[in-house]
Amino acid sequence: MSDNKVTDEPLSFEKELSRLPPEIVTILKKKEKKFSSFIELLKKKSKGKDMGVFLTPHIELKNNVPTPDFNKLTLNFLYDDFDKPLPEFNPKMFFEKEFDSVLEIVTIKDKDGQEQSKYVLKEDKNITFFPTTVQHLRENCFDGIYDDMKRLGSSIVYYDSRGFISALKTIDIHRNMLLQKFEKYVVVYAGAGSWLRGEKSNDFDVFVVIDDTDVKRMPRMQVKDQLTKIIWQMSREIAQVTGIQIHIQVYLLTDFWDALKDAHPVMFTFLRDGVPFYDRGIYGAWKELLKLGKIKPSAEAIDLHMNAGTQLVDRARKMFNEIAMNDVYYAFLNPAQAVLMMKGFNPTTPKETLKIFKEVLVDKDKVISQKEFDNFEEAVKLFKSLEHDQEKKVSGKDLDRMLNNADKFLSTIKKMFDQITIDKTKDSFNNTYTEFITQLLQLPNFEKLSEKDLVKNFEAEYITSGKLPAFTKESIKSIKKAKVDFDKDKITSIEVNKVLKEIRNLLSELKSLRDTNILTEANSKKLALIYDGAKSCDLFMYDNKIYLIDFPNDKTYEFKSQKFIESKTKREDLADSSKLQDMELTGMIIDCVKDVLKAKSLKI
Repeated sequence: MSDNKVTDEPLSFEKELSRLPPEIVTILKKKEKKFSSFIELLKKKSKGKDMGVFLTPHIELKNNVPTPDFNKLTLNFLYDDFDKPLPEFNPKMFFEKEFDSVLEIVTIKDKDGQEQSKYVLKEDKNITFFPTTVQHLRENCFDGIYDDMKRLGSSIVYYDSRGFISALKTIDIHRNMLLQKFEKYVVVYAGAGSWLRGEKSNDFDVFVVIDDTDVKRMPRMQVKDQLTKIIWQMSREIAQVTGIQIHIQVYLLTDFWDALKDAHPVMFTFLRDGVPFYDRGIYGAWKELLKLGKIKPSAEAIDLHMNAGTQLVDRARKMFNEIAMNDVYYAFLNPAQAVLMMKGFNPTTPKETLKIFKEVLVDKDKVISQKEFDNFEEAVKLFKSLEHDQEKKVSGKDLDRMLNNADKFLSTIKKMFDQITIDKTKDSFNNTYTEFITQLLQLPNFEKLSEKDLVKNFEAEYITSGKLPAFTKESIKSIKKAKVDFDKDKITSIEVNKVLKEIRNLLSELKSLRDTNILTEANSKKLALIYDGAKSCDLFMYDNKIYLIDFPNDKTYEFKSQKFIESKTKREDLADSSKLQDMELTGMIIDCVKDVLKAKSLKI
């Protein structure tokens, strides 16, 4: 699946083999051993002018069906002669003294009985060498001869130094798909761009001109939209196989001619530099008319281009104003507001920001220079001025100066942010660690211990003993290390945040343990009584008074004058476990409980 990803990278021999049947791969691997050294010589002799090699199998008719024979190959070599066009590629001149050792000329007769010469490899006579040049390929396309393109479409790319061969192969496949479906409507299918000049590129631009002159059933733009979707879908499907995504511009014939008449630069470039891969005759005519100077911009087009210049200058000036009003202004204002919020101020209005910023950061803390503040103030005043005077113009020189000032201002603010963050980190650690020590000092028998002994004893009493969960052992270890690093000023913000979480978790576990202990102690000082089978009540001494809570009736009684009297004190008023006291249970109190509850039976 990885071979089918769209990469816009040239095809390689390995990628091509991955899509072929195993029996063909075996044949090509054997053939490669015979021509690989020959190709290395090609590269050496080309001195950077080689554009690649592609392999074409010999086509034979078997039962009147064209069948590729991979035992007989044509090794197609593409040479870059764009700067200095060659009338033809002469292998003897190219290889010089090495020619006789690598190639042999053989004479064959074509189907008409005419003799033709061809080059074959001495290593394997079934491998034909067929060289061609970029200019020759281009001229054939201009003459409507697409044999080179057809040969490319059914070939296997061996290597492709600039992506040129891979792009042409992709284009040939796409062109054939398009013509099979819409040949009636396609007027021109042509390529344009630097890649057609032999330069290495990842942008493979193609123009398709569609004849819309006989469209009657639907609006012309609807025709263009539908065809564009189909044409792009075809290119995406091919890209999944070749890995090359061609970039297609679709034009209606009438729109193309209007754009050409209006001197649209893209159309002139398309005609001047483009290469047709399919042409019903109109592209060649256009190109010739352009060369002869017959295609000239109309007077309206000239005026349009002239007016466009004026409009673009005005637009550029307005953009300077907009940059000054929005980008530069807010480049000062937003960081200023942010640093004030960091210092503890509520979000301020633009007017308040300037005032508080000067009072706090310039006059009081002196962390912002007067010059930096003046730059900030200048941006605010300019914003107000432009807001009310639309005719005011900002020069590029002033804009550049203010952008530099904003950059310096932001750099200073960032340093402040870093320092404030460090200070807040230290404060957070100090406060949380102090709370941790304070909580430990409140533990029984820990009141008078030093900080060092406090942590040590806590670890032994509560963690090593198993009173607290096992994970707290790592927590206390992290806290101790963080304290050492903090004292040496070596702790980072990330480490502080981690240890703060450790302390909070440890204090939470300690609180749970303390609450459990208090509850256990409180329950031990209360007598739970059961009366009349399943009814429950609590009897206890609280702040030197004896109370009885009857749960079924939700009533509280206080023991006074040798009997229990209903009390206005509520259960929640008796929640302070520190006021619970041990009490002596006597027979007289038991009788009083029975009496007030009208209980027939009572169990302790």
